[in-house]
Amino acid sequence: MKKLIYIAHTQVGFEEIVAEQLRQEYTGLKVLGTRSVSDKNGMVLFHYDGAIQDLFDLRTIEDLFVQVLSQAGLPPVYAGLRLLTDGVKAAQMEDAFTLIRSLRPGFGGRGGKTRFRVIARQANQASYRRVDAQEAVEKGMKQREDRKWELAEQSAIELWVTMLTNEAIVALRLSDEKMRRHTEKREHLPASLRPSAAAALVWLSRPRPTDVFLDPMCGAGTILIERGEAGRYKQLYGGDIREEAVAATLTNIGPRYKPISIEEWDARSLPLADESVSNVVVNLPFGQQIGSYEENRTLYPAFLQEMSRVVRPAGRLVALTGDMRSFETALRRNTNFTLLRQFSVMVLGRAAAAYLFERN
Repeated sequence: MKKLIYIAHTQVGFEEIVAEQLRQEYTGLKVLGTRSVSDKNGMVLFHYDGAIQDLFDLRTIEDLFVQVLSQAGLPPVYAGLRLLTDGVKAAQMEDAFTLIRSLRPGFGGRGGKTRFRVIARQANQASYRRVDAQEAVEKGMKQREDRKWELAEQSAIELWVTMLTNEAIVALRLSDEKMRRHTEKREHLPASLRPSAAAALVWLSRPRPTDVFLDPMCGAGTILIERGEAGRYKQLYGGDIREEAVAATLTNIGPRYKPISIEEWDARSLPLADESVSNVVVNLPFGQQIGSYEENRTLYPAFLQEMSRVVRPAGRLVALTGDMRSFETALRRNTNFTLLRQFSVMVLGRAAAAYLFERN
């Protein structure tokens, strides 16, 4: 049997982080490549020799798929869609459908028919519309002779077609809404991170049982929750300058993740001892929904100076910001951290960057 190709969806730009995580944590997994779908999501394509159920606990991804068709070189005109229809009609899909039936017995079947729906995304420049690509796949499915196919909206197998430059990918969705909504929060605040993005930033901090972990601008507590779920630690610290943010974090965390301390504070002057923290993950104000670019030009240097004080040597700082100019200007005035990696990402439709540092 030909090896199945799986696809993990991430937030935009976070696919490179997830690809590294998959390589490091899963024996028998080979990353084949990554894709970016405009401002919608990232994709990691991979083979995996183990049971795909192993990956359903991944908190850094939004969705999990199995690829059923990849067509390269499709012309960006309507003739290309006819080729897509023919490809879908002829594609070998039985192994993928056997897999989803093993994961979700009976799903998509009724009265001898198999219910399906098609979701289309378009990231290429073409003379056709996204809905045209959707209809091309629907037409190809209806022409298949392996079973009776019925278009439906409810309890239907989902086929996602992604139109990229010179490539079309059709994949069957294995996961459901539970994967992307694994962090249940009762309180929400503007500019809060998606749980999968927070989990990816936490992964960059290299979680260990000895961690003294800090989120000095915790918002609604998403990063703290993801660190709590990432494994054992020694202590969690979180806080925010806004009273409503501290209240939201306390509500969302509840009695979980002990020992943890959550306080109202100013991240430029923390009630923590020198070199007392091993890992920091922070979602800095972008200067749009929260704060301003002018405020960031003062805030960022003071924040980095305070991190220089509280983070121990060889400790890690992971910072996310959409105000890269102010942050990198502040970095030039602070020589206490070495930049290990930088990732271009998108958060809430805005360009941003995730930085990974080590304390000198």
